[in-house]
Amino acid sequence: MAYVESLSHSGICVHDLKEAESFYCGVLGAAVHSRVNFKTQDALRGRSVHTSLMLSDYLFAIMLSEDWMNIPPLDQLRGENRIRHAFCVPKDKFAQILQSLRNHKVALEGPVTHPETGPFGESIYFRDPTGNFLEVVWRRDESASYNEVLPLGHGGVG
Repeated sequence: MAYVESLSHSGICVHDLKEAESFYCGVLGAAVHSRVNFKTQDALRGRSVHTSLMLSDYLFAIMLSEDWMNIPPLDQLRGENRIRHAFCVPKDKFAQILQSLRNHKVALEGPVTHPETGPFGESIYFRDPTGNFLEVVWRRDESASYNEVLPLGHGGVG
């Protein structure tokens, strides 16, 4: 049987690539990995225009949205029932990220302390310049390895 082994990368749609790159690199510490299809003719033929960024060992793309995305109210900082991208950091790096967000005057909620019985320690919720919901979290169990799939979800068992 064929199966997916892991997540390779993800994409985050943005309205302004330059502004988004500045945010993800300047505030969160990402590094530019590559840029794709910045040639006008490629873009006119409908090819994706995006920049790939690396945050530690995680590759993600910021890509120009084809359509203008609706932006939630500015005071909404958590992505409830909407996509939220969460980045995990070691506990000893969490304060540095928080300070970087404050230095760059990014509106945020947190740190929010999670219940002691769960794996998450604290989270910070905020948005990128386009309005995408983001979270930075540290895990209490950062040294744990998870290989067993547990039954989770909503509703009853069929």
